[in-house]
Amino acid sequence: MTLLSDALARERNNFDLVRLLAAAAVVYAHSFVVQSPDGHTDLVAALLGFDYSGSLGVFAFFLLSGLLVTASFDRQRSAMRFVILRTARIWPAIAVASLVAIFIIGPFLTTLPLRKYFASGLTWGNLDSFSVIMLGKPIQLPGVFETNHAPNAIYAPLWTLPIEVRYYIVVLVTGVLGLLKSPRRMLVAVLIGMVPFLVHPHLEPHVHFTLRDLANKPGGPNGYAYFPEPVFMTGMLLYALRDRIHICGWVAVALFAVYIGLRGTALAQPMFYVAFGYGVLWVGTTPLLHRFAPRNDYSFGIYIYGFATQQVVAHFWPNLDHLSALWIAAPGVFACAFVSWHCVEKPAIKWTRRRLARARKEAQDAARMDGVAVR
Repeated sequence: MTLLSDALARERNNFDLVRLLAAAAVVYAHSFVVQSPDGHTDLVAALLGFDYSGSLGVFAFFLLSGLLVTASFDRQRSAMRFVILRTARIWPAIAVASLVAIFIIGPFLTTLPLRKYFASGLTWGNLDSFSVIMLGKPIQLPGVFETNHAPNAIYAPLWTLPIEVRYYIVVLVTGVLGLLKSPRRMLVAVLIGMVPFLVHPHLEPHVHFTLRDLANKPGGPNGYAYFPEPVFMTGMLLYALRDRIHICGWVAVALFAVYIGLRGTALAQPMFYVAFGYGVLWVGTTPLLHRFAPRNDYSFGIYIYGFATQQVVAHFWPNLDHLSALWIAAPGVFACAFVSWHCVEKPAIKWTRRRLARARKEAQDAARMDGVAVR
């Protein structure tokens, strides 16, 4: 049995392993999206009947994000440091992915002459990585993947980024208000977090707001059975209760057994998500799997480049069955994730942390000198 608060230190948990498995689940799910139907279905969808592997991967990401991003703000105790570190974690990877699309994927695969490709405003509009991250603007290139089974899409999974960023802002605002310091206050933070979940902003034809249609589930053509936002807020609550939550493998088994016993009833689906969330925490904290925890976090790179790599495979072999296409794409997906982590994400994070540490030291030295001068 593991206390959740004891497992939050990186060297004591397997959360990078969970993220890696979640990213792999998303790539697996997308193999059914990018290839033409071959008579097979997503294994998780076949077993559950109400959800599929891709959404479960996203839910795992959001649960851990709610937990770990809240912990990050609490650890930093600085709104500016939090914003800078969150930006460093996301923006460089997306900016480079935009350049990869424009200057590598596009020129090699566009059906247009290169002169027309590079003259197109659609091409250069993809440099606006801010809109990709904040507004969910899709990255599309002229003449690229137009005849694919999933036409035009390059980095389709990035539709979740604006949701993630909105909840970074929720953590920031509620943290500044001091609402992350106790479970009771955290309930107020979650109520605040319900606002961006339930209220949908519209920019055209004029700025106005409407209530979200909860019948319209996210997730593209397959559709999710649930929403990622409440999952993030659940992660926030888990952090608030970290000193009271014990994670035990037998409890995880028991919860899944209860779900199996409830199949065919109205309680089955909510029970599954309780069991799944607890199972994610168990995989992320059990010492039994610590030896398998990766030393590097390739999950974001897999999440970014997985779909694009699968689209390239589908471009050349559109009638390939999904499993063969997945195996062909897998080495390319991992290679892109490897390069993204070691050449973009990790250097950006290390550089940012060094700069912040230097700025903090300079501020402390200045304060010390001011104190000496006063005395």
